[in-house]
Amino acid sequence: MTASKFSQICRTTLIVATLSLLAACSQKAETLKLSVTQFGTATQAAFDSYGTAYDAQFSSFSKAPSAQRDEFVTNMTDFTGTVSASNIDVLIDPDGAKIDPSVARQWQDTLSGLRTQYQQFVAIFDNIEAGSALGASAVTQSGPILEKLRGQLATITGDFTKNPPQLLAKRSTLIAKLNDIRADKTDDQDAHTLRYQLWWQDWQALTEAEKQMQTDTLRKFVSANTLGNRLQNQIDTYAKLDVASLLSAVEQGISLVGDINKMSPQELITQGKAVAQTATN
Repeated sequence: MTASKFSQICRTTLIVATLSLLAACSQKAETLKLSVTQFGTATQAAFDSYGTAYDAQFSSFSKAPSAQRDEFVTNMTDFTGTVSASNIDVLIDPDGAKIDPSVARQWQDTLSGLRTQYQQFVAIFDNIEAGSALGASAVTQSGPILEKLRGQLATITGDFTKNPPQLLAKRSTLIAKLNDIRADKTDDQDAHTLRYQLWWQDWQALTEAEKQMQTDTLRKFVSANTLGNRLQNQIDTYAKLDVASLLSAVEQGISLVGDINKMSPQELITQGKAVAQTATN
């Protein structure tokens, strides 16, 4: 065999081996992206739910359009001041809890900023070229970024666990209604008792809806934290893992979220507190 032919065989063998290695790296990176997508989807779902819960604090009981119109007409008839941008919302819906526009904008900016941070983390893996020799390095460099995001997510989860949003406007409406019942001296005792009983049913329904809102959001945060913790382990040990191990991690993530979805409200609160504890350690 001539030296040139031997050299050509070696080059061909090297090219085939390199292509095989790159194909394996590509498959491994694509498999890791499944866990990254799991985490990214979970965080966005948590922030969606948090945003909905925050807005629900200021939402009043729904009324028929005709009732809203009649109430507005009555309010305008009794109102002696000047209508302005600062009081028009109260005149239209006096039962709704009002929030300062600057505070509302600040909250929306904060929530948008949080979303962007986690979206940018997911994008790191979208931008890794399939089979690139730099892929493994990019995965490794993403580890510290994820660690910071996980710490932030744990802190948010802890804060939500301690001080979950309440249905403030609706609470206020029912409390005012209870005071009206107490102040009404025209009813006899039986009528008063019935009105108290009906009010109690409304209050129970409200607190149950409030608890459900809080539980749904906390469940999503606990899921996002759990998936983030597992993803961190995959990234930190990426060089030692094969495709089968990464696929197994995805399946385990799905199973864990399923278990979290079965947790009771009290179990979720316990998990939320545990997550917060990790953020302070």
